[in-house]
Amino acid sequence: MNSTTLRTSLVAAAASLALVLSACSSGHSGDPPNPGAATGGAGTSASGKHHTIAFVPGCTCDPYYSTETAGFQAAAKAAGATAIVQGPANFQASEQIPVLQAVVQKKPDAIVIDPTDATALAAPIEAAIARGIPVMTTGNNARTDKIFTAIAAGSVKGGRLGGQELIKQAPQGGDVVFVHIKPGITSIDDRDKGFKQAFGGQTAYNVLPELYASQDSATQAAGLVQAAISAHPRLVAIFASNVITAEGAANAVRAAGKAGRIAVVGYDASAQEVTHLRAGNLTALVSQNPYTIGQLAVQNTVKYLDGDRSIPKDQPLDPVIVTKDNLNDPAIQNTLYK
Repeated sequence: MNSTTLRTSLVAAAASLALVLSACSSGHSGDPPNPGAATGGAGTSASGKHHTIAFVPGCTCDPYYSTETAGFQAAAKAAGATAIVQGPANFQASEQIPVLQAVVQKKPDAIVIDPTDATALAAPIEAAIARGIPVMTTGNNARTDKIFTAIAAGSVKGGRLGGQELIKQAPQGGDVVFVHIKPGITSIDDRDKGFKQAFGGQTAYNVLPELYASQDSATQAAGLVQAAISAHPRLVAIFASNVITAEGAANAVRAAGKAGRIAVVGYDASAQEVTHLRAGNLTALVSQNPYTIGQLAVQNTVKYLDGDRSIPKDQPLDPVIVTKDNLNDPAIQNTLYK
């Protein structure tokens, strides 16, 4: 994506947001609020009703979610809604389900959730809806058609863009590998799919089996990548699927003395990932712009609660490639995580 196209896309998105969120800045000021805390604002929506909206992030352990939470809370304040934010400490369905059930007991007017598992969260989400609480998802999907909308950066497209960037950075060909977490996380599965699409028909490259960092641990991911570097001397490119695996991959490449010699795309754009990008341990990032996703979640929920039933069922957003060359572009800076 070139700089002109990026600016055009982001300006259009900002203009759309401004229609409803004109009182809310799209930038990030200061540290994001504690994702586990509940905050609120007094006031009413355009319909004259006061709404309480809950957000259940995938965990409170990831800068993606703290950034999305910041956007959610800022937009709720701008819309005059009360925000409830409660998430599990770890990205595990077994931890998120009881959090969701506890939020349901608070009887919010609506719930926004980023499901940790497409299958495991489907029934708990449907149970909330059965109690008269409308639900929408952000980020990951759930296997239910009862939500009123889903908003996320297009993960297949993000995986494809990241793969295409790796081809640019390692044009000589060789072995490439995708660092996964575990099957069943829809966004990661889709990134893997897009990654494979990028390398489809590229005969100069050999796509190795996925590396599964099932504990979602940077240390575990680093160990897997170190082993892959040792076992595959022709390894030229790595796609790390989230903040944690990107941290592990960057550390492994640096420890092996391969920084700048192996192209490494990290999904997401946390402060630590940006530091690794500047140092050359990561060679590109794929940002999902979670702050804007949090804002849009509130915007769409308020519309729904005010009676708008024309909201699209699926609202994919364009992910953004971040490199050293465009990192200081103001439009790119607005997509980085805080």
